[in-house]
Amino acid sequence: MRKIDYSQGEKITLACIAGNILLSLFKLLSGIFGGSKAMIADGLHSVSDIVSTTVVFIGIKIAKKPYDSEHPYGHGKIEPITAGFVGITLVFAAFMIIKNIIEAIISHSFATPTFIALIAAVLSVIIKEIMYRVTYGAGKRINSQSIIADAMHHRSDALSSIGTFFGILGSMAGKRFNIRFLEYLDPLAGVAVACMIFKIAYDILKPSLKGLMDTSPDKEKINQIRDSVSKADGIVSVSWIRARYTGQHLYVDIEIKVNQSITVKEGHDIADSAKKHIKQNVSDVCDVLVHIEPCTSKLAVINE
Repeated sequence: MRKIDYSQGEKITLACIAGNILLSLFKLLSGIFGGSKAMIADGLHSVSDIVSTTVVFIGIKIAKKPYDSEHPYGHGKIEPITAGFVGITLVFAAFMIIKNIIEAIISHSFATPTFIALIAAVLSVIIKEIMYRVTYGAGKRINSQSIIADAMHHRSDALSSIGTFFGILGSMAGKRFNIRFLEYLDPLAGVAVACMIFKIAYDILKPSLKGLMDTSPDKEKINQIRDSVSKADGIVSVSWIRARYTGQHLYVDIEIKVNQSITVKEGHDIADSAKKHIKQNVSDVCDVLVHIEPCTSKLAVINE
């Protein structure tokens, strides 16, 4: 079975945890002293990043454990579990942000933000976008669902900081030019940030639930498996193909028909060849179970 190298993902995840701690403190303090509800919401979003990235790091540690008697298919199922936790964390963060801002708007207990909050928003966009690109690249290289989910969390933080920037800028302009309705842009930007977080949480939770349900790959992947098998010698036909994801690993079960007059050894060699063709030509495939059925008809043998 193919072994996944998680070492790069671990290093990047640890670096992001440290970066998120510093960034969260800076954003929260900037929001508090800068009088920005949107920046406080953005800071809480970054705090949720710390929690989710820590969970992802723990998940990586578990996922890289070797196969054992109790887990013959490995520990890859932890990937969609940790990705799901990231999504749930985002939902909770978004809910709390909206709740706090609505209460502030109703009581009109918010002030016009200052320049420090604006600077914090700009720095947040730059830092979180860098985190996103580095983390997403690592997640794609090792095909880790939880690391990719964490990268999307970083991107959501970067996008929310853009909204925060315009909200703060609008509120400052409203105060400066005495335009009353513009002063509400800062808290309203916080609400927009929360709605964006809800959307990204959905995008993370949907594939993680599929991973927990042992969802089959799409038809394109199944057809790719069928085409790869057709390159192996001695196969009369393919009866059926079943495949499921366990974390980032794809497990394939396939039934092929071979000439009924061949020896057991020849049948084993054909099955072994079919397995090799699939693993060499189809990405994500970790293991293949080939079932052989005798063919009694006079169909032409593929590649004979």
